[in-house]
Amino acid sequence: MKSKNIIITVLAAAFASSCSLDVEMYDQLSPEKALATEADVKAAVTGIYHDLRGGGWTQYNCAWGSLLTMQVGCTDECDCNWNWDIQTDYLWTASNGGGGGELFDFYNTMLPAITKATSLLERMRPVSISAPVKRAYMAEVRCLRAMWAYDLYDLYGTVPIITDPDIALEPEVAADYNPERPTVEWYVDFIESELKEAEENLKARSEQSGSDYGRMTKGIAQMYMLKLYLHEAGQEEHYRNNHAKAVEWWEKVDSITNVMITDGEYGLQDDYMSIWSPTNQQNSEVIFPIPNFATGGLGNMFLAHALPADYTSRDGVPLTRWEGFLVPWDFYDSFDPDDKRREGIKAHYWNGKEEVDSRAIGKPGAFPMKYQENPNTTGQYDASEYVINRYAEVILARAEAINELEGPTKEAKDLVHQIRRRAFDNYDDSRHFDEIENITDQNEFRDKILQERAYEFYWEGMRRPDLIRHGKLIENAHARGKSFAEDKHILYPIPQSAIYENPNLKQNEGFESF
Repeated sequence: MKSKNIIITVLAAAFASSCSLDVEMYDQLSPEKALATEADVKAAVTGIYHDLRGGGWTQYNCAWGSLLTMQVGCTDECDCNWNWDIQTDYLWTASNGGGGGELFDFYNTMLPAITKATSLLERMRPVSISAPVKRAYMAEVRCLRAMWAYDLYDLYGTVPIITDPDIALEPEVAADYNPERPTVEWYVDFIESELKEAEENLKARSEQSGSDYGRMTKGIAQMYMLKLYLHEAGQEEHYRNNHAKAVEWWEKVDSITNVMITDGEYGLQDDYMSIWSPTNQQNSEVIFPIPNFATGGLGNMFLAHALPADYTSRDGVPLTRWEGFLVPWDFYDSFDPDDKRREGIKAHYWNGKEEVDSRAIGKPGAFPMKYQENPNTTGQYDASEYVINRYAEVILARAEAINELEGPTKEAKDLVHQIRRRAFDNYDDSRHFDEIENITDQNEFRDKILQERAYEFYWEGMRRPDLIRHGKLIENAHARGKSFAEDKHILYPIPQSAIYENPNLKQNEGFESF
């Protein structure tokens, strides 16, 4: 690990007047300056959220090297007009992370973010403010830290996160700190424990004020518990060969999804595309949002990454168009033509003179457009929120867990029906209903849920984890002609630079020769 990754950098941000997640004005708060008031604590905690943004490009945004592209770039739902063959063709090594090292960006940015969070938690402890208020702010930081730890784990396996404040607070100690990678048992227990304890002191979504929208909630903590449980179920079943342990994790999936559904905090939107509509922000399906603003570093740039270079808005919106992200034609064609969810993938567009058929002019795929034109912005710094996780995931995860535990029961089928009902007209009286209702085999239903998740969550960052959980990432790659894909590609490698910095850091299996 690079020593700079564990030395404290910027700990907090001063926000305009309300200290909300609105317009952000960043400043440094030195490690030596004590937090004294609730306003100090709120500003410091709010500053931690900046690590979700990465200046508007990476981390939890959409440029190459972001969590999103790491999770879709090696799958069947992604193609790209840019030269990203290293990821799309499974050519990555420990020293080759793309033209600018993009596949290592998440590792190199989120490890220090975790250290920063550990330091802030310790600096908050002696502050003399209301105990419930302090617990709530600390819960936000703990939830963020556990969330980042999980996403690193999903991409790279266990990594040497800094959870010891004595190390995080002392640059001299940090400079000489060369830890080994923690065990899976320790790492998973840490994430689960942190999320559970944070959940107890976080607000529910319905309890948040408008200015707090985008901060951590009980629902986000629960969502990441669900992601952890799904991950471990798949690991035990397909990679650790422990079916009994996998069942235990599926039981946890069943339990947490039951809680989230019963709580009634979230609900499905009637119209699929309305989830991302600029006129329907902060809707009840969104569990984990990142608010965006029409200004540099704070905007949603997905649409700019996807739009064809000659795309022209019929409404006269002056859009930025980089012609990068694509959905392969094989994936596009696999949709039932009646499925409304395919409306988020555009095969035709207006170029100002005529309607263009992307396939006819030789483009390798259609372009993803769940994020839609916003008449108030250009698409480069769009004010539409990023939707990281939503309620449909909970419903399909519960259906999957029930199937793993009991087979394709009526409850499991009804959950899938809920998701498909908005995708097809007159669903209950159609063949689409019968496709689910007539399944009696557990394996068939398992495959159907995986397929349904592909259609529901394309370009949302779910496909790689889903394929891994089902033991099918490499099989899927080979079926698409990605001959370089190997079992080692279930994980990305630890950056070789980090191995050089820390001789105790063991590389992921198969990437030792870099």
